[in-house]
Amino acid sequence: MLFSRRKKIKGIFNREKENIVNLKFEIGKFIKKIKKRYISFIIFVYLISLFFLFYLLCFNYVYPNTQIEWIKSSIMLMIIMELVAMLASLAETLLRFVGLMLKSEKIFRLSKLLE
Repeated sequence: MLFSRRKKIKGIFNREKENIVNLKFEIGKFIKKIKKRYISFIIFVYLISLFFLFYLLCFNYVYPNTQIEWIKSSIMLMIIMELVAMLASLAETLLRFVGLMLKSEKIFRLSKLLE
């Protein structure tokens, strides 16, 4: 909802396709609106990040002995998530390759389910 849609851009082009000056004006106005939205989105993300940083610092202050365990578990979770994504991608690729080599549409469709 924050970012623009193609439908809006197509509407501007269809509405102003005969008047080039007005088209340039409308596109310029639309680009300014997009820039404002991006800037507000970036500011919002930074504010949320600062809030969570504050929350994290308070948590670490209250429970000082859990910092190392929290960091270890976070790193392990990231590694596990990346490995699962890599294995899923490998399985999908392998099924597609086997489906094409054996000319089996069922195996190829099975690989489409893993997407």
